[in-house]
Amino acid sequence: MLHEETITFSWEIPEFEYTEKTKRWYYIVGGVAVIGIILSIIFANYLFAFLLLVGGFLMITLAGKQPNLEVVEISNHGIHITGVKNPYTNIDGFWILRNKENQYILLFHVMRNINPIVSIQIHPDINPMELREYLLNHLEEEEIKEPMADRIIRKIGF
Repeated sequence: MLHEETITFSWEIPEFEYTEKTKRWYYIVGGVAVIGIILSIIFANYLFAFLLLVGGFLMITLAGKQPNLEVVEISNHGIHITGVKNPYTNIDGFWILRNKENQYILLFHVMRNINPIVSIQIHPDINPMELREYLLNHLEEEEIKEPMADRIIRKIGF
């Protein structure tokens, strides 16, 4: 297959960063959901109460899910993440940043309306400067900020 012969960078990363949840974490999430539901019922906002019930249930249920490994491949054709192909023609630009945990993150802006910024952790064995130089041959570098959702999820330990 031609694509496999042109892969320049390849690494595996977990789908998300898993953090072990304590009993306290579950109590806090459950408590916030219950208080929100009670307040929503008091103010007769039943739809919001239902959404809080479903959201709290999903958070508690999915909190123990272990991440799958994803394969990231960067080639002359584009950026491929476990079967999702992102050709360079569909990518507006990229940015490499170092987060507070001292990890390098590759961000790229895909031409789509929902979730246009893709965030990928760069494996420690990959030299971020070599990756940047390679991507500059195919894409323009533009400063992209890490999505707010990613920062919130990391902050609450989910």
